[in-house]
Amino acid sequence: MTAFRIRAGNGCRKNWRAATLPALMGLVLVSAVMLPASADVSVNATKFHGIVIDGFADDWSTIPGTTMTLIRPLATTERIVDGLTLKVAYDDANIYVLVLVQDDYDYNATNHDLSPALAVLWQIDSAATPDMGGGLGNVDLWHWELDCGAGVLSGYNLLSGNDPDCNLDDEWSSSPTNRFDDTRANEVYGSWSHTNIAGGAGALGTWIFEMRRSLTTSDTLRHDRQFVVGQVAGMSIAYWDADETIAGWTPSGHYASCRDAATLNFNWIQVTLVPLVLPPGPEGPAGPTGPAGGTGPAGLQGDRGLPGSSDAVLVGAAYGGLGLGILGLALGAMAMLGLRRARSKEQPEGKQE
Repeated sequence: MTAFRIRAGNGCRKNWRAATLPALMGLVLVSAVMLPASADVSVNATKFHGIVIDGFADDWSTIPGTTMTLIRPLATTERIVDGLTLKVAYDDANIYVLVLVQDDYDYNATNHDLSPALAVLWQIDSAATPDMGGGLGNVDLWHWELDCGAGVLSGYNLLSGNDPDCNLDDEWSSSPTNRFDDTRANEVYGSWSHTNIAGGAGALGTWIFEMRRSLTTSDTLRHDRQFVVGQVAGMSIAYWDADETIAGWTPSGHYASCRDAATLNFNWIQVTLVPLVLPPGPEGPAGPTGPAGGTGPAGLQGDRGLPGSSDAVLVGAAYGGLGLGILGLALGAMAMLGLRRARSKEQPEGKQE
């Protein structure tokens, strides 16, 4: 990332305060982003319904966040260690971004240099670097100077990328030296707060920057990042601290999100819009028993068995015949004996033949 003046001004083109500073910043950060990364910082954006842009983070409690260190690119020993937490989510229509920064409360309603400022950068072209594109491609910028109070809905303008009231602008850039309001519209909404406003100026706590934009916009000039579920988008954060000087923050004094504090890797944070995978539902009840099927066709006739031995059959028949013959003779003899006895009883006594 590079330092750039967030002040919107009256025109669409937004110039640097000094001519030599941008070139210096560009050289510093182009060198930084080319260092090898020893940590792969990424953010998974899950599908979620129910986020309200009101400056409060309660409705983000179940969404996982990614924490990293903020470092000043031109003074790399100045750091807010683990001071940045990012959360990203989406629904059917919008992408939501929550930026939490651990820093004391400072807000001035009449001079936004005495209040914090924020920028969210999105990579549009694959060659674009976080230093506003680095002259290599387009970058989408959500710039926010706090010209409206806590909880006030900021941004959104269908006539241009400028937000004349609250100064949450939708911008684009391809060079570290210039940035421009979108020519179509500003579809970014935002609201901010702090966890210790009641403590007054200097009270320790956390800044809450909550934003929303439609997943896709009417832009046809590659000034807006278009978000597609399942794809990865490069993201970077810049934060300006109102306590940097007695007069407030300066363009070159911003902090930047750092993927790896050891190697000073200021490259893009990889944000993936994770597709929603529904879990399998419970097993349904068993269906009714269907009607019985028809009778199937007759099966094939089996093979004929082997012939048995003929000797056993003949022997059995022979013995069977012999037994029946003997029985018949016995019965015949008994019948003849009975007949003779009957005749002898019928002859008169004394007569002898």
